[in-house]
Amino acid sequence: MSEKPRQLRGAAAREKLVGIASGLFYENGVRAVGIDEVVRRSGMAKASLYRWFPSKDDLVLAVLQRRDDAFWSAWDDIAARHPEPRDELDAQLSWMQDLAAQENYRGCAFVNTAAEYEGSPSSVRDRCLAHEEELRRRLRALTARLGRTGSDQLADQLHLAIVGAFATGGLYAGSGPAGQLTSLADVLLGSRGPTGA
Repeated sequence: MSEKPRQLRGAAAREKLVGIASGLFYENGVRAVGIDEVVRRSGMAKASLYRWFPSKDDLVLAVLQRRDDAFWSAWDDIAARHPEPRDELDAQLSWMQDLAAQENYRGCAFVNTAAEYEGSPSSVRDRCLAHEEELRRRLRALTARLGRTGSDQLADQLHLAIVGAFATGGLYAGSGPAGQLTSLADVLLGSRGPTGA
């Protein structure tokens, strides 16, 4: 007699729902995936989902939080291994370029989700903006450490390059303009002139 699969409870059930929703939303878009599909894939009762996530937007926010945590964990790991600012910047851009060049990459989840919520204020759209604002803040802090003139402008240009790489990476399978992110950064950094104010 085969044993019944163990029923997940508590935080484990929540994490399973977020994991399933994360994959479905990223592959198909948030608007295209209904709560019923998440429930069906999870094998849980709908009441279990609503216990954790009273609305679909609550589930979307949890998915975005998970992605945000993973992104900044990768950033922090790289920062810890590269104490020199130029080395860190090169390493940060390199892993983002590699991410955007993956064959299954479908673009930045935050930009994609924000586009689906265009035209109406929402906590989901605000959450997407918060991710981009954190990227801007970190890039500005990193370029300031380079000791070059116009470091905020350089950071914003790099931000545009990163978002562009993520956008085109979602369109090309494993190749394309996203593969030029680090080369473009070299051009931008070379145009900044000597160090110092």
